[in-house]
Amino acid sequence: MSGISSDQINRALPLGDLLAFDDALRADDTPESLLGEVVETLRRIVNSPCVYVRLRDTERELLHAVAFAGIAPELVEQLRAIPIGPDVYQPLLRDAYRQSSSFLVPAEALPVGVPDTAAIAPSAALLTPLRGRGDRLIGVIVIAWPVPPDPATVRMVEAVARQAALAVENVRLAERSARLLAKEQLLAELGRAVGATLDLDTILRQTVDRLAAAFGSGLVALLDDEGELLVAAAASPLTELIGRRLSLADKALAWVVQNGRPFVIEDCRSPEGAQSIFPPDVMSCVIAPLRSGGRVIGLLSVVSRRVGAFNDEDVDLLEAIAAQVSGPIVSAQLYAESQRLARQVQRRADQLAVLNSIARIVTATLDLHESLPLATQQIQQGFGYPQVDLFLLDEDASELVLVASAGQYAPARVGHRQHINLGLVGRAARSGKIVRAEDVAAEADYLGLRERLDIRSELCVPLIANGKTLGVLNIESPQPAGLTAEDAAVLETVADMLAGAVENGRLYQRAQQAAALEERNRLARELHDSVSQQLFSMTLTAQAARSQFERNPARVPVLLERLHETATAALAEMRALIFQLRPPALRDQGLVAAIQQHAQHLAHREGLRIELNVIGDERHVRGIEQPLFRIVQEALNNIVKHAAARNVRIQLELTVDQARLCVADDGQGFDPKAYPSGEGRHLGLLGMRERAAELGGSFTVRSHPGSGTEIEVIVPLRERHAAGE
Repeated sequence: MSGISSDQINRALPLGDLLAFDDALRADDTPESLLGEVVETLRRIVNSPCVYVRLRDTERELLHAVAFAGIAPELVEQLRAIPIGPDVYQPLLRDAYRQSSSFLVPAEALPVGVPDTAAIAPSAALLTPLRGRGDRLIGVIVIAWPVPPDPATVRMVEAVARQAALAVENVRLAERSARLLAKEQLLAELGRAVGATLDLDTILRQTVDRLAAAFGSGLVALLDDEGELLVAAAASPLTELIGRRLSLADKALAWVVQNGRPFVIEDCRSPEGAQSIFPPDVMSCVIAPLRSGGRVIGLLSVVSRRVGAFNDEDVDLLEAIAAQVSGPIVSAQLYAESQRLARQVQRRADQLAVLNSIARIVTATLDLHESLPLATQQIQQGFGYPQVDLFLLDEDASELVLVASAGQYAPARVGHRQHINLGLVGRAARSGKIVRAEDVAAEADYLGLRERLDIRSELCVPLIANGKTLGVLNIESPQPAGLTAEDAAVLETVADMLAGAVENGRLYQRAQQAAALEERNRLARELHDSVSQQLFSMTLTAQAARSQFERNPARVPVLLERLHETATAALAEMRALIFQLRPPALRDQGLVAAIQQHAQHLAHREGLRIELNVIGDERHVRGIEQPLFRIVQEALNNIVKHAAARNVRIQLELTVDQARLCVADDGQGFDPKAYPSGEGRHLGLLGMRERAAELGGSFTVRSHPGSGTEIEVIVPLRERHAAGE
């Protein structure tokens, strides 16, 4: 094309082509498609074998091949894969090769070992710079030039290059503006999404969705309380990492966590890569910290299957997303923690309420047959356990006896016995330690019942009092690991209460037996001291009457009259004893009537003056009439036997808060501290004291020799009423 004139140029490049080319520059929206039109047009204009364009990567100063004309496909792939660095293209830009603002490099001067030489040779290469605003180099057009240069043709190529460079810059600016707008929209949408909720899962899901939309991948890992990274959410191709712990032994992760700055890995196969973290097909990645309050709380990461896929704008966007979601993540974590603490407090309150209910049940009565089934039912319903069984130990038989049961399988097997050497329940009884089986199938000594084939976990808590195992509280669940260490801790408290109730109940039973024995002994003494002596006297009188019947008949009526008097006295004494055993007035008419009737009978028999004063409503002492009557009875018996009194005053004050009983006499009195333990009076006082203690009340004796005696019993009633007794 040497010596080409302007007219020849216009003929070679008609006005229509120029206008079409200008339209193509304005219509394309990517540098690659735009430059594809340029290289095709230039190849046709200059009649070159091949033309291609390399654009400059401003971050690494590399020239990447992006548009091609007249080049074989296999060579295109090589050109794309191998960027050219400054060490290759700078030596070619010599003044000796300069043609206007271009450089015509001879074939023999082309570099060795790069695909560019293979594409151009044996022709020379015309290198025409693409310069943008401010004369900034943005790329180069490479044309295989088979003939000596023509200045006019070179200028024409340079004119096209200038127009193409401006168009590329415009497209890049448009792309950058679009990216910035998309970034702002993404951040705004993400901010609205994560700011509208305190649910951590929702925030994490929204975050990875935006990461996937912007980068094609995404991962969120959070630091836990132990300082380990746990993958909390991820998008494809990283979903397999959800729930996995990432080791901080990895240099990249450790660097991000320690320094609080992003880390870019161009090639994960390199020594500083992160192939130990990501799947094998991941070639590059960016890791950005999540920061809040001056500390790192986790990290975000995006990956690519291409080497060097991320630039500074990607890093800026990832950091912006991290800054956008860090605050909401911390807020959601704090909210979740506050909710967890609130649930824990509520659970503790519920547990305390159940424990209080159980405590009221086991302290309301000493009758184990009544209290233990109620307590077992409260444990099952209050804590929501599927099945609760209570076993007590029969030491004589070395067996555990099921005394109460509540739940799905209750109460059909109450009374069931099993040897202490069998089952998890037996193990807990033998060892005195809690046994918790998360999977009963893995326990060699598990003793499954035919009716309970669906049981999967079991918790056995021994009942221990004074270092001695009294029984076992057994909880069963159809869920594997359905009973936790927290359950064991709560039920240990329950077991302590039940152990105390069992111990107290057994002591009460023994006390009742001892009281019954004492009552029998007292009655035996009464019979011996009164009725038996009278019966013996009647026998002697009857014998005397029979002997006098023949010898001295006149004495027989006198003897029969004495026999009648003695029999009458014995009958009265026997009736009195029967009344003491079971006064009908107490059962039929109440406490006050029973005391009044007993006082009248005793006053008539013993010649005493007994005054009874009652203040208040006897309905307040409903349920404890029997022990109060026995105290009055024992006090009057002591007065008759020991006091030598003439007057007795009984004062009974009954209110909602307490019952006060006072029995006073004007007898000879005594020194309460001076009587030995075997003295009859002392035994009577001991019995009254024990009865008052069983009622939870106090017992006081006031007496001095020659000044009479007063006993006072005070029983609190408000707590008893509150418990519904």
